[in-house]
Amino acid sequence: IPSMIIAWATVFLHDAEEVERKGFFVGYSPMVVLVITVQAVGGLIVAVVVKYADNVLKVFATSFSILLSCLISALVFDFRPNFKFLVGASLVILSTAMYSKPEKKRGLAQRGHVLPISHGTRKTSG
Repeated sequence: IPSMIIAWATVFLHDAEEVERKGFFVGYSPMVVLVITVQAVGGLIVAVVVKYADNVLKVFATSFSILLSCLISALVFDFRPNFKFLVGASLVILSTAMYSKPEKKRGLAQRGHVLPISHGTRKTSG
């Protein structure tokens, strides 16, 4: 809600006359509506991920989506990544792979006993 108030205030401070004359949605092209829709759906997807997964998974999903967006930008808009971007992208891919790698199970002999184990039998009354 606070961001909506700030956005409305900014619109009316800078473009109040034009909004009064032509309406709020003047200049909205199909591309603008598409971008707004994609952002809204992305926000809903983030909410679902946070609800049903943990925050670490959300961070990796967001990082992966950033990389995917940059790859698409390179193909469609002739984006040329620099060295820092390539290092960052490599670290994101590496961390995602390390996080998704299954954990190796260690035996009790390697990690020691966590809880005391009773070898005796339990007597029941009755």
